[in-house]
Amino acid sequence: MTDSEWPSAQMQLVGTLRDPELHEPTFEEHHPKGTRYDSPEAPIAVKYFPYNRCDVFACNRCQNHLLRYTEFGGYYVDHRARLVAKRLVCDQTYPVR
Repeated sequence: MTDSEWPSAQMQLVGTLRDPELHEPTFEEHHPKGTRYDSPEAPIAVKYFPYNRCDVFACNRCQNHLLRYTEFGGYYVDHRARLVAKRLVCDQTYPVR
């Protein structure tokens, strides 16, 4: 989702899932049921990638919350967003190092 597609007029930043104590959050993902991070049924594990790099927005029109982060590839920058489904949110411990 490019910045020109992001409906900024109706979105309000309400918080972040970023840990200010971590300079470089993990890129590990949490998928106990074999999903991928872009799967509609993937858990929203706030301490794992990509959620540990998300800001939280509220939509003034539909009252839903969205998570937004920026994917940095070798040759691109890709802004991504995901609608928060309460049933998918899980609070896992930090990845073991």
